[in-house]
Amino acid sequence: MNVLHPELNFFGFLIPLSLAAGVIGFLTAWLTVGVLERLRLTRYVGNVSLFFIALAILLAGLTDWLVNLS
Repeated sequence: MNVLHPELNFFGFLIPLSLAAGVIGFLTAWLTVGVLERLRLTRYVGNVSLFFIALAILLAGLTDWLVNLS
């Protein structure tokens, strides 16, 4: 794996780790907002769409940071 451009070999396809981290962050945010909507806690959030985008970006960055630690 190249340190400057880390990639994940997925059945012969090279996928950048930041893309994988972004997908994981997006799916985690989607699941989190879904649970919050199910529990009716999104009524305390002013704009749910903006909250979802901010949470997805935050979780994608956190996942990317955790993946690149090793």
